Amino acid sequence: MDMIYKKLKGLRYLVVMDDIWSGDIWDLMTRTFPDDNNGSRIILTSRLNEVAMHAGPNSTPHEMRLFNSDESWKLLHDKVFGVEHEICPPELKDIGKQVAQKCQGLPLALLIVAGHLSKIARTPESWGDVAKSVSKVVANESDKCLRVLAMIYNYLPNRLKPCFLYMGVFPEDKEVNIDMLINLWVTEGFLREERFKSLEQVGRDCLEDLLSRNLIMVRKKRWNSEVRTCGVHDLVRDLILRVAEEKKFLQVVRVKEATNSSAKKLRVCRYSFHSGNQGDFWESPSSLTRTVYFFHGLQSPSEQVPLLACFKLLRVLAILDFIFQKFPLEITNLVHLRYLQFDCCDDLHWLVSELYNLQTLIFGYRGNKSPTIPAAIWEMKNLRHLHLSNFFSFHIPSSKVQYGFELQNLEELSCLWLSSSTSELVSAIPNLKRLKVGGNWRECEREKISQHLGNISCLDKLEILKIICYGINQPLFPTKYSLPTSLKRLTLKRTYLPWEDMANIVMLPNLQVLKTKKHGFHGGAWRLNDEEQFNQLSFLLIDWTNLERWEAGSVNFPNLQRLVLKRCLYLEEIPKDIGEICTLESLEMHDCSISAVKSVKEIQEDQESMGNEILSVQIHNCR
Repeated sequence: MDMIYKKLKGLRYLVVMDDIWSGDIWDLMTRTFPDDNNGSRIILTSRLNEVAMHAGPNSTPHEMRLFNSDESWKLLHDKVFGVEHEICPPELKDIGKQVAQKCQGLPLALLIVAGHLSKIARTPESWGDVAKSVSKVVANESDKCLRVLAMIYNYLPNRLKPCFLYMGVFPEDKEVNIDMLINLWVTEGFLREERFKSLEQVGRDCLEDLLSRNLIMVRKKRWNSEVRTCGVHDLVRDLILRVAEEKKFLQVVRVKEATNSSAKKLRVCRYSFHSGNQGDFWESPSSLTRTVYFFHGLQSPSEQVPLLACFKLLRVLAILDFIFQKFPLEITNLVHLRYLQFDCCDDLHWLVSELYNLQTLIFGYRGNKSPTIPAAIWEMKNLRHLHLSNFFSFHIPSSKVQYGFELQNLEELSCLWLSSSTSELVSAIPNLKRLKVGGNWRECEREKISQHLGNISCLDKLEILKIICYGINQPLFPTKYSLPTSLKRLTLKRTYLPWEDMANIVMLPNLQVLKTKKHGFHGGAWRLNDEEQFNQLSFLLIDWTNLERWEAGSVNFPNLQRLVLKRCLYLEEIPKDIGEICTLESLEMHDCSISAVKSVKEIQEDQESMGNEILSVQIHNCR
């Protein structure tokens, strides 16, 4: 360090510090380089976002992105044929682009595959074989890359390692919903409560940490750039499966492994079957098993369902892509279950209450009638998430003493018939944060609707509400009703509300997202006066409406960031003052009228003439 310092002293230099792993190392190394205020520069690269932020706290790090299709093909072509020497034969070009595409934009994977292509015959048949098995090629020839990725894993804090390895549970190329993933982390016991933070908040922090280390990739984002779904690159997935088996954390059985009699069955805590064939899994149930996923159902349900009772300590059970005709009572013996997901043509059995540790129940009802919830559900005091695929009625037990009549921990409930939202039910689920309700109402029930909505308004912790109506094609809601003031996100679908009823919505002080779908609001005109202000609204979606005239100004939406209009075929124009909203970043139009598109283009031109380069306008399939 002393020699380097003396050598550089007084000189103007450029130094590239590649692959720095910690802030402490950076602090130590910076002493090596003299700062003579003469324009010298240091560039550092790191796989860890926190190191980059530590090195340049007053600057924004340049984040590397994955290659797009053209960039991927260029790198693959240049490495196989040389930058200036050869040109790819025409018969290999399309196949080569397929190979490049399957590398998912990761330069490491592209280099590995390019090295393999350089060694094999340059024929469509040989390259076609590679196109069919890119992930296998990468796995077989990626020891160096895996060593680098293994270093990243080893540098992970212990609290993040199980969260990262858990991504191996899901099938290849699966888009994993963030809310579900964090819920599973909570269920598995990976997260620990921190002061002033819920477990979900702790989970989001862990997710952000894994994203910043580029171990998990964002697949889809919400309107406000929050991560909606995520996934992992095939190369990272290969690392996960190797480490997970080595640590006896997880074994994944894929199609080829399930049909291979020589495939080794490990004694691990978690199993994930990506094939309907489970091999010899049932022959010797392990007392270690805590989690089992069946992504393609059960090979022989009549024989295998009874065997599920052998896994006494099971915490997570998900049986997907299979429908039980009768409720599998054997499952109710798994009293340690915290997460249960399956589909069934039968109603929930009252014995489900025996699962007193259950936190999440996802029940895909496939019957022909409306499902019912047994009164015994009120005994499940640990229940936090209850999802039914069809709208159901929530019965009130006849004896409050017998069933306790309170689900204090329930935070998420769907899909509930609005007619079930009585004052007694609402008072028994006081901590609900997410609710999806609906109904198939007739004209004669109009007077009752305001009462049911009034009951929902008592849920003072409710943040997300979806209301979906069926069987009506005209305004049915009463003109006077109330909604919880705590709402942050509201979705209305087929409710056929008159636009005048926006007066009820504008009174919600915390509303950030409003979505009206398939005639959520109905009528030819929506007029807002200056007193009607959506003060916190950031996102507004209007989808499928007969709205013709919209009169509004920037004063009505002072904090709007994104406006999306879909299938507004009759809308004549967008209010010109919408462009004056200083926070507006995006305006999207899908399948709207030409006249509305014309008004948006005028807004865009006006804003550009005033130097507004922030506003993005996107127009799709408008006619």
